[in-house]
Amino acid sequence: MSTVTELREFNTANWSLDNSFMEQLTDPGEPYTAVCPFYVVDHPEGVAVIDTGLSHEMLDDPASYGPYGAEFMEAFLPAIEYGPDMHPRAQLEDAGYDTSEVDYLVLTHLHSDHAGHIDTFSEAEVLVQKDELRYAHWPVPVQEVFYLEGDFDMLRSDAYDVTPIEGPYDVFGDGSLTTFPTPGHTPGHQSVQVELPETGTVILGADIAHKESGYEREHLASFNYDISQSIESLRQLKARARRENAEVFVTHDNGHIEELATGLQ
Repeated sequence: MSTVTELREFNTANWSLDNSFMEQLTDPGEPYTAVCPFYVVDHPEGVAVIDTGLSHEMLDDPASYGPYGAEFMEAFLPAIEYGPDMHPRAQLEDAGYDTSEVDYLVLTHLHSDHAGHIDTFSEAEVLVQKDELRYAHWPVPVQEVFYLEGDFDMLRSDAYDVTPIEGPYDVFGDGSLTTFPTPGHTPGHQSVQVELPETGTVILGADIAHKESGYEREHLASFNYDISQSIESLRQLKARARRENAEVFVTHDNGHIEELATGLQ
C-alpha cells in the first residue's frame, strides 16, 4: 500500500453558531465559532482536495448567487468572518499549489459549508456519492437552507468531470486515500480515510459529528437527515477507527484544525 505524503487543512470562514446547533441539547445559548475548512492531500501520483468550504462569492452577494439566489443567507452574514486571504485559491497558492493542477475533488456532502468553491477546481475529477447528488436538488424541508444551487449546479454541465460514487471508493487505486459512505447527516454523506507514513491512519469524519465532544458523546445535530442512521454510521466509524488504530478528525472542531493546519505526514 502506498501512502499519502501530507494531509493539510485550511479554513475558508468562521461561522458563529449556537453550540446546541452543533451538539444537540448541549450548552444552548452559548456561541461556538465553527471553522469551515477544506483539506489537501499530497500523493506521489497527484493532488486531491477534500471539500471546499463556504463560498465567498455567495457571502459577497447572497441575493445574486446561483440560478435562484440565496437571499436568506443575508441573515447569517453578521455571524460569519471571512476575507480574500481565506479563499481556497489564495491559500493554495500561498502553500505552493496551482488549483488547475488538482486532480481530484472529493466532496463529503453538498451542504453550503462544504461545497462552496467547487468552481475553483473546474479541472479536477469530482467524486461525490450518487445519493448526495440526487438529494441535493430536492432536500427535505429541515435541510433546504443548507443546499445552495449556486454551489453545485455547475455539476450538471458536461464541462465538469463528475464521478457519482456508489459505496466505497479508492481515489488513487492504492488504498492510500479511500472514501466510504456514512449516511445520516445527509443521505449521501461520506467520510475519508488517509494513510500517512508517519502519523499512520487518519479518518476525516466530515459531519459524522460537528465537534469532538459530540463525536465522543454521540450528541449529533438535530437537523440531520436521519438521526438513527447518523448514530449507526457514527458507531460504525468508531469501530473502523479502533480496527485501523486511526485518529479521527471532524470538520468543525477548532482543536482539530489547529492540529491539521501545519500538516500531517
